[in-house]
Amino acid sequence: MSQTLSQRSWEWIKAQPDFHSTELAKEMEVSLHQAQMVIDHLKQLGAVTTVNRKANPVVYAKVARAKPHLPGKNTTSPQPRSKRQKIWQAMRYLEVFTIPEIMALAQCSKSSVERYLTDLCRFQYVVKISSFNKRAPMARRRGWHNRYRLLSNTGHMYPIARQDGLFDQNLKKMVMATTAAK
Repeated sequence: MSQTLSQRSWEWIKAQPDFHSTELAKEMEVSLHQAQMVIDHLKQLGAVTTVNRKANPVVYAKVARAKPHLPGKNTTSPQPRSKRQKIWQAMRYLEVFTIPEIMALAQCSKSSVERYLTDLCRFQYVVKISSFNKRAPMARRRGWHNRYRLLSNTGHMYPIARQDGLFDQNLKKMVMATTAAK
């Protein structure tokens, strides 16, 4: 398992008499902001202290005999997924579906499903295959929902709706609104 940025940084810091954030950023090949976040984290753990606040950049040093607890990445822990990812996975699983079915599978609200469905329909990733007759009496409409079909199952990562089009993360390309049905 590879080391986290904090773990790699701590290994480098232990060998330094003192350091500053730009040195750490350069050594770890990260942004200055990321380096400062690591330093702040190590300061909270009591492993790093400020030596010279007036210097520009500020000088830090390791605390003698400090052993900060820096756990590694747990690859087996469930990763949080976005609502749209859950909706996309449910659509891929069912292929032909109704909004309540997606709500149940993705465990999200009706408005979330409807908003994402609208985007996918606009770019022809999903198409409505049947709808109820709005003029039919309520007794006939009861329990009837619009049915949809997933047309473009491009992969496990959900397409992202943007102002200028739909970005398909699996194909790594934009689907433009001009090519989609309006």
